Parts: sequence; C-alpha cells; structure tokens
Amino acid sequence: MTRITILEQKLVKLEEKRKQAIIARENLKEVRTGIISRMIHEYFEEVLEEGDVIGVASGRVTFQRLGYGYSYLKDLTELYFTAKHWRDETSNEIKTSFYSTSEDSEFELRRMILIGKVGQIVLDYKDDILVRYNQITLDKKEEMSEADKVVWAVGKDIEEVKDQIHRIEKENILAKVESEGIKFELTKGASVNKFPNMGVKSNLTVNNVKEIKVKNKTASGKSADIELKVINKLWNRETQSYDEKEDIKVVEKVRMNNIERFLQFNSTRISAS
Repeated sequence: MTRITILEQKLVKLEEKRKQAIIARENLKEVRTGIISRMIHEYFEEVLEEGDVIGVASGRVTFQRLGYGYSYLKDLTELYFTAKHWRDETSNEIKTSFYSTSEDSEFELRRMILIGKVGQIVLDYKDDILVRYNQITLDKKEEMSEADKVVWAVGKDIEEVKDQIHRIEKENILAKVESEGIKFELTKGASVNKFPNMGVKSNLTVNNVKEIKVKNKTASGKSADIELKVINKLWNRETQSYDEKEDIKVVEKVRMNNIERFLQFNSTRISAS
C-alpha cells in the first residue's frame, strides 16, 4: 500500500468525520432556532391570521402570508435582532423592515394591519423580548463554540492531509521526470496542437510537448538540461493534408521552477504509462 493510498483512506475518514461534525452543529442551530421560534410565537401569535407563518433564522424574524392570487408565501414584515457593535455578544435593538406600496388591495390593507400590530408589540415588549433572545443565545453559545471548533479542527486536518498528498505527488512526478521521463495525453477529442506548451526560458516557448525528461541537473539543483519530444504538423502537398512528425529538442539550463510549474499545471494530462 503506497503512502498516497494510506493518506487517501485517511482523507475519506476525515471527510466523513467533518460531515458528521457539521450535521451535529446544524442540529444545535436548529435546536436554538426552535427555542427562539417558540419564544417569538408567544409574543406575536395573536397578530397572525389563519395560514400566516413566522420564520426564524440567523437573527431575523419574517412574517409571511399566502398572497391573494399567489401560490407562494409573501413577506409581510421582518424583525432583526442587531447589536450596536459587531463585537457585542448580545443584541440591543430590534429593527423592523417592510416594503412600502401605493397599492390598496385587500391583501395590502390587511398587511398594514399586521405591521401595526407587530409594531405595537415591539414597542410594548422590546426589552423583554431582547432579554429572552439574548439569554437563549448565550445559553447555547458554549455548545455552538465547541461545535465550531470541532468542524474547524477536522477541516485543518483535512487540509494537512491534502498538502501531504500534494507533496508526495510532486515528489513522484519529479522523480519520474528525472528517471524515465513523462508523457502527456491529448485532451479527449483534441487535435495534435493540443499538447501542452512549455515556457522553457523567458524568451522561449516550446509548443506541443508530448514528452519531457530531465537529462542533467546542475550542482545546485536549481537548473537542468531537458529533452523534449515535440509534435509538429507539416503540410504534405501530395496528400493535401498535414503529417505529424516527432522531433527531439534539447534545451540546456532550464530553471527547475519552470519545469515544476509546467508539470503541476499539466498534472491531469500526465500519462500513467
């Protein structure tokens, strides 16, 4: 079993662990939202008409009603729990939000009635609602913080394993290009002109590179002589078509950074053979 296989198996387990950690965190959020929702209903249930819905999510309360002639719920008004400063752990204000209209349909007139009733309750009980909302949030803060830490920690482990896999793959590719050489595959359905192009020097690009092999490296290891097998298309007057021709091109003292960048950019096109 190769090192990459072992790490890939570890990665699968970590991905499943993160999935479960995210589910656990979302369950905690749902529990907290459910408690807030029950509290909100205690104050605002009386203003609802039959079929009205109160939605609670992420510090927002939305009142909705099936619009006359509509097949979906329309927003009537919204409440937002906000803090004076973004660093504050608790909310100190309930802000309202609703659209204005000149329409005087029965739906809009009844919406205005609900908005007025909601506004009156906020005016009368804002302080009590804020205290209860903040207490619910604080009661669940530690649990939510721990759940976030678990998700973050597993995510960090996943990135570390991915980095290890990437480093090993890079090592393997470099070892292969310095031993047997590397071949590239055409993109499915592509023509001969779709082999990768390599910028070997600042002023030199070699097109249609089918194979690359490092021949000799400098003592410092920062540069190398490379052998490239390139594909050229030559016009054949007799057949009135292009013939493919393989040529060998040797380029001396190519920066290893250029070689590594070329291999990395075209890693998905490296032939397994």
